[in-house]
Amino acid sequence: MVCTGVFINSRNTNSTNNPIPSELQKNVDSLNDDYTIASNNSYSEEKRLNALNRFLEGSKRLEIDSLFYKGLYLKAKLFNKYKGPEKAIDQSYLLLQFAKKNKDSFYMGKALYRLGYYNKKLDNYLEAFQYYNESFKIKRNLKDSVSAGKCLMAMSNIQRALGDYNAGKTSATDGLNYVENSNQFKTISGLYHGISLSFFELGNYKKALFWNTKILNLFNDSIAKNKIGIHNLPIFKNTKANILARRKKYQESIDIFQSLLIEEVVIEKRTQYAQILSNLGYVKFLQNPENSESETMLLNALAIRQQENDLFGLFSSNLHLTKYYKNKDILKAKYYGYATYEVLKDFGDYEALLEILTLITELNPDSLADHQRFKDVSLKLMQLRKQTREIYAPTRFENENLLKQNEEKNTKIRSARNQNTMYLLGILLLLTGIGFVVYFFRQRTLHLSQQNKIIQFEASYETETRISKRLHDELGNDIFQAMMQYQNNPHDPQIKNKLNKAYIRARDISRENNEFETGDTYAEELKNMLQNYAQQTIQLILVRFDTVNWNLMQTNIKITVYRVLQELMTNMQKHSSASRVTLKFSNTDHTLIIKYVDNGVGMTIAHLKSANGLRNTEKRIHAIGGTLIFDSEKEDSTSSVSKSGEELRQNRGFKAEMRIPN
Repeated sequence: MVCTGVFINSRNTNSTNNPIPSELQKNVDSLNDDYTIASNNSYSEEKRLNALNRFLEGSKRLEIDSLFYKGLYLKAKLFNKYKGPEKAIDQSYLLLQFAKKNKDSFYMGKALYRLGYYNKKLDNYLEAFQYYNESFKIKRNLKDSVSAGKCLMAMSNIQRALGDYNAGKTSATDGLNYVENSNQFKTISGLYHGISLSFFELGNYKKALFWNTKILNLFNDSIAKNKIGIHNLPIFKNTKANILARRKKYQESIDIFQSLLIEEVVIEKRTQYAQILSNLGYVKFLQNPENSESETMLLNALAIRQQENDLFGLFSSNLHLTKYYKNKDILKAKYYGYATYEVLKDFGDYEALLEILTLITELNPDSLADHQRFKDVSLKLMQLRKQTREIYAPTRFENENLLKQNEEKNTKIRSARNQNTMYLLGILLLLTGIGFVVYFFRQRTLHLSQQNKIIQFEASYETETRISKRLHDELGNDIFQAMMQYQNNPHDPQIKNKLNKAYIRARDISRENNEFETGDTYAEELKNMLQNYAQQTIQLILVRFDTVNWNLMQTNIKITVYRVLQELMTNMQKHSSASRVTLKFSNTDHTLIIKYVDNGVGMTIAHLKSANGLRNTEKRIHAIGGTLIFDSEKEDSTSSVSKSGEELRQNRGFKAEMRIPN
């Protein structure tokens, strides 16, 4: 499979009778219909899986990698729902192998995260932690801060489940470095919650309450509340009540639990209702061991959890009842203690097992079997904690170095921004450098062959003119105003802002015209440049990109292809309002053919003639003996009156085809 995107359509003025693109379009539309069915929860398991299998077979047949990735990812999720996490792991591993084969870091990171998620559901803590850690490193290197933060939150949760609360707190704190200044409030609240629970288990209830309060304060912001979900608020209030109980503020804790029990969202979710009822009964017992309501509440909560088959809830209820009867009825205490052990013994939750075995050995100190179980679980738990720390320690070291480097860079930037005169000097040096580049372009033009030098000169001249215009219009005025203000008042605080603005403009101009690698990594640089234009609202489709042997091409052809495609994508982003862009590559009969098509508003003939950037792309292509054909079917307001609405919808878009001798 060689495509890297969804093939939609590709046509130019000279190929309107070619039936292949429209046939492929129909095939892709059919696949999209199957994917819609597979994604719809209202359909049956059989219908969804059958549609998904058709989708995968079709995307494989058409050699469309992006669709195949999506299909495997969805199949893992459906298998988890209908067949269990074990089957989901198999599909996620297939996705990982396929991504590795194509060296697709984005989907490698997604596959590793899902492998962590499904292994966690099976209580395979060590395997889950390893996968999350590998996913984190990929997401970090891709500068996907949100996903990196989510990985660290998942790793922190595992460390807490293993009773390694200091490590869990550290991982959650690291996660905040990636998301705390974002709008990812759900992840932020999860990390705050993890830190709060870690401090709670470590016995630092003051800090536990501090971090819990930070979560609750987020709900005062309507945007944050919507992101987190109001249905999650009882979870954080429940935690606050437990913290207050540990601080022996029993009545405050009881008031929170009682208020939660009458909330509709809690009443509707029976497992959550049972959790809060059990906690309330236990805190009432702590407040007054003779409270007659406590036993009733604890038993009622146990009954609900039995009805709902809530295994972890059963552990919690039986644990509360064991503690309740410990000094009241030793036989009942042992009964509920062993019931708790039976619930957990086949799961990998060693921290919970250790907690109940601690109680059992106190209730039954002469049982050698119970003491041996306690030792075995303690040893296993220590091993797992050690292994998870060994996994994350090197990664955290890498992470700290990167953060340190970034902080050093930021410190230098802040220092530079405080030196107004240094800004002026830096900008002048940058302008001098750009002038040198312009001079270099002119000198290089003199060495071109006689046949192409006039065309190449025109292309270079248009580039120089565009740069010069931007330097004058965008930078000249800003610098002049800043210099005048500096002469009038060197301490004017607005000078720094204006210089910073000018610096950013200069940097952007430099980046747009900077050099790029034309060696072995050219294909990767070209693909990355194109994908940078694909935003959430723009779908980029590359067809047979990897079939072109870029390494065999001459450097001047590589440069031309890069700059022409860059200009087309820039024009699309600024003017087309397109939601879909397709680039189809082929290299036959010693000719490189690239077809561009988008579904935007198109361009009129007058606009095509006046667009400097597009005219410049033609000159670049002609300079290396190639051809470039534009085809845009946007109608002028006067001519479109005679066309029906349906005709106009079909004629929208901008197309181009370039042919380059290779």
